[in-house]
Amino acid sequence: MLDWLFGKKDQATRAEDSVWMSGVAKMTGIRREVERLTKEGRSVVVVALTLPVFDELVRELDPHKPVLCRELFGLDALRAQLARAGFVTVALGNVLSTDVKPVTSVPVEILVCGRNNARAADDAIVRFADLIGPNARVAFHLALDDEVLKDYIGTLKPLLARLEAPQDEAISSPMVTRAIAGAQSKKSS
Repeated sequence: MLDWLFGKKDQATRAEDSVWMSGVAKMTGIRREVERLTKEGRSVVVVALTLPVFDELVRELDPHKPVLCRELFGLDALRAQLARAGFVTVALGNVLSTDVKPVTSVPVEILVCGRNNARAADDAIVRFADLIGPNARVAFHLALDDEVLKDYIGTLKPLLARLEAPQDEAISSPMVTRAIAGAQSKKSS
């Protein structure tokens, strides 16, 4: 009961969703975030939801020589990489397993490139982060042209243009995260 009221201490931190003006801006933002996090000595896992996005992330993050986790056989390499500060892994979201708890004392950042239409698939990624524990943080990065936001682009883009939102900065707030959860629930029902 107290865990429900106050949250569990052993869970990963959940960051607010970051929404970028375009897919190009999202990729650039993720690359900059990876550069900053690796310099800080964190292990970084960048999660792709589809194979084309996986391949794009591999190209974008090539200077970091990421370990690739495209299928279940790559999980052992992923687990080993988590314990290495300053290293990068690119993984497919449907490969992340909650069967074995990864052991690491290194802070781990999990950057997810996009959101699924169904919240349950995203929750599986969050459960993987929870296995790592309180030294893990999971953040979802979306672009206005992502599938889950497609129905909202007509109202969001003009508003952001009036606010003069910079192309290379993400919009991130609890309200945005709740709106995305609402969009996912409408798409899955």
